[in-house]
Amino acid sequence: MEEDWERLGLTLLASDEDKTLILFASNDDLQGFRDRLQAYAQGTPPGQAAPSYNGFITRIEEIGAVKPRDRIGLRLREEGLTLPEDFDADRVFVLDLELWDIGRRELRTRKLEQIAEYIDARGGEVLDRYVGPSITMLRARMSGNVIQTLLTVEDVADVDLPPEPDIVTGEAFELTIADLPEIDDVGDDAPVIGIIDSGVNDHPLLAGAIVGAIGVPERLGTADDWGHGTRVAGVSLFGDLRDQIAAGALVRAGRIASAKVVNERGQFDERRLIASQMREALTALNQRFGCRLFVVALGDPKRPYDGGKVGPWAATLDELARELDSVIIVSAGNRAPRSGNRLEQAVTEYPGYLLEPANRLCEPAGAMNVLTVGALAHGEGLGPDLVEHVHARPITRAFEPAPFTRIGPGIGGSIKPDLVDVGGTMVFDPAVGRLRLGEDLPTAGVLTLHHLFLDRLFTAGSGTSYAAPRVAHKEQRRFLRAFPARLQTSSVRCLQARRASRMRPSSGFKPSVTMPCVQSAAMALSIQSEQHIPMIIASCCTPRMNWRSTTLRSINCRFPSCSRVAAVAASA
Repeated sequence: MEEDWERLGLTLLASDEDKTLILFASNDDLQGFRDRLQAYAQGTPPGQAAPSYNGFITRIEEIGAVKPRDRIGLRLREEGLTLPEDFDADRVFVLDLELWDIGRRELRTRKLEQIAEYIDARGGEVLDRYVGPSITMLRARMSGNVIQTLLTVEDVADVDLPPEPDIVTGEAFELTIADLPEIDDVGDDAPVIGIIDSGVNDHPLLAGAIVGAIGVPERLGTADDWGHGTRVAGVSLFGDLRDQIAAGALVRAGRIASAKVVNERGQFDERRLIASQMREALTALNQRFGCRLFVVALGDPKRPYDGGKVGPWAATLDELARELDSVIIVSAGNRAPRSGNRLEQAVTEYPGYLLEPANRLCEPAGAMNVLTVGALAHGEGLGPDLVEHVHARPITRAFEPAPFTRIGPGIGGSIKPDLVDVGGTMVFDPAVGRLRLGEDLPTAGVLTLHHLFLDRLFTAGSGTSYAAPRVAHKEQRRFLRAFPARLQTSSVRCLQARRASRMRPSSGFKPSVTMPCVQSAAMALSIQSEQHIPMIIASCCTPRMNWRSTTLRSINCRFPSCSRVAAVAASA
């Protein structure tokens, strides 16, 4: 454990998923570690059952120095450059170089300057540099023989290609109605998705798809002044707008009925209980417009689920799912990374802060009869303007857990969130002194519809609020049409059982298995079935990872036992 090393005076710099640890030690600290090795090597002392420090030493398989090949980053390895000799001496590369977080900022700055001077002396060019509280980097244009030398420098943690920018989103923002592909017609028999949010405006891309709108209470009206409801509706109908625009066809998955329950500031009505608002809104949309599928992409971040009784909001949704024979999809909730006391730790401590107690699901995501949805990142989120600067750092890669998503478990240790889908990401940008989301940096978010469409057609956002309607988009197209109204509640439970049993081995079942996040996401997203939403289970416990790790991150998913799967299936 990290505490064992700290007692020896050693600093744990990195911990990769293959259980390789990278430690830093002064000469005195290293001598203390060597003394333990020597004591162990002398065998079992008289009166002892085992050699000295046996429990500590026997858990170490191998001790060695960090090698040059260990400093080659993931992007370079994906390009086939896995060894120092793979770098052609005469070829010129543009790479990012990162130092270990060792010592005071002044020491790291001095070391970075020494490396920069070496690059310049060897005919290279330093393009940008950044020295923060814990991140120390530079970007340089240099030849392969210079890179081979830098890979031998002990202070260097990582050398890699710069992140790739997202150009597609920026291009989509410039589109006008005349530039868009033809929009399909929505049939009168298309399923109706109920959006319980801030209202939905009559956006041109929603023309003919809005069957009705109400305000709960009525004095709220139906116009979307906050903008959240229109964004949720856009994702519910179109899913991935970027892919649709690129494919040259805009296909809407159904129709929309809106219930406005929050005002222009995103706040609930001060005179009404949330539970009564939910009951009135869902019941009215069900009875007046035939809604059997609802999206509630709202939550109370001040009420994280602590493992006890769920709140009245969640309890009401549980009741309504049964009474209305409907599918209710709820977002897991969002939380800004709060591990540590420095903004940079959103990068350096990822994904550890996702496991903090304060990051548990927020009300009403703990409800049992709803589908709770967490968020995966769609990629790195950097735009063309930011990718030029070494200080702007992505936190995630594609299909890794989003930095803001919340985790389970739910009631009685049940799997929550039930599903995950793409919800955008965050980008660390010290130039503006904050973490940037899709609302501020479009390339970091999910492309959707802007509520002020006269200003511009599209906007973007990051959050589980956009993962939930993506599930609704797939739900109604693949699943809802296949079931009659009276089967909705039981079909949710079938879905949950299928989700767990599909991932369950046929024999030798273990309650905990480890799978790479990208691999498991790709595997689950490839599942095609009319009765199964193609997602992965996201209620997981993530092991401590290297803060700068370029290896594939993994999640330790907790699956239900075989008996629970059978019980859920039987009750369904």
